[in-house]
Amino acid sequence: MTIQFKLKAKTTSLGLFYSVLCLVPGAALAQEHSWVDLAVHNFGAPINTMWAEGELSFADDGTMVYCSAREDMAVAPGDPKDLYIATFNSETGSWNNPVNMGIPVNQPPATDVDPLRLGDDREPWITADGNTIYFKSDRLATSNPTNANDLFVTHKVNGSWSEPELIGLPISTNAGNEHCPAILQDGETLCFASAREGGYGGADIYCSKQDSSGNWMEPVNQGPNINTAGQEFHFTQDSSGMVYFTSNRPGGFGGMDLWGAMQLGENSWGAAKNLGPQVNTAGADMCPALPPGGDTFSWFSSRSDNSLGAIDIFWTNKANTQ
Repeated sequence: MTIQFKLKAKTTSLGLFYSVLCLVPGAALAQEHSWVDLAVHNFGAPINTMWAEGELSFADDGTMVYCSAREDMAVAPGDPKDLYIATFNSETGSWNNPVNMGIPVNQPPATDVDPLRLGDDREPWITADGNTIYFKSDRLATSNPTNANDLFVTHKVNGSWSEPELIGLPISTNAGNEHCPAILQDGETLCFASAREGGYGGADIYCSKQDSSGNWMEPVNQGPNINTAGQEFHFTQDSSGMVYFTSNRPGGFGGMDLWGAMQLGENSWGAAKNLGPQVNTAGADMCPALPPGGDTFSWFSSRSDNSLGAIDIFWTNKANTQ
């Protein structure tokens, strides 16, 4: 067998440049991938910390909004998670220091009002233009009936983020514990997770559109190819129509895995496929995000092989999810 060296270089949509000198069989250069193509990368500091980082999403200009349990920048002591904004510096090849979105987007604990109001703001979805963020919050949580989370939306107005507005019925309910909002590629369909009655199991994924008057219509359960007797949440769709989401259905590698399904029509999806061992581990691998450019894939994970804290944000080549 003839052995030859090949220098491979790749620039990702995150602006990270890397190269590697690979020793590969000469007859299989076009078919085989080097370890660097298959690698899973930690986002690193200053995004990941000793605390837990979580759900993230990207605007088209690369702005990232994500949540973190970091205590050094929280809006109040004891605040479980806040939302942060981060931008990538293409000149230095690293992320700028993240900025806590502050009050009123993030709320401090209000357990004196209700013990479920812990100040937990997370699971952000930023629109492509970077001017609207949907997220879940416990700021209106109630113990009776038990409802820990609702969905909210904030808009950037003259450079500042507005007071978040509750996305009320039929999206947020009194006992559905709604969370993980996302907008599909059509720019109109809002999808989210809910434990409302009538579903297949724990949390199911539902989708809704606004009517001609701007009111959200009754959400539609996304059916048995997406939802199971387990937990499903956090839709993220790419330009091909493939949707990625989190599920603990049978057939995975750990407690929570990432899965994908192709859209067949409105509220209709093909069979779900596990994204495989490059992404999924024996730990919790959750909440996919797609950086601009279309060639990388991000999520957060409790994987222990490359972490700065208990839960970190990672990325890999999107081809590794096929």
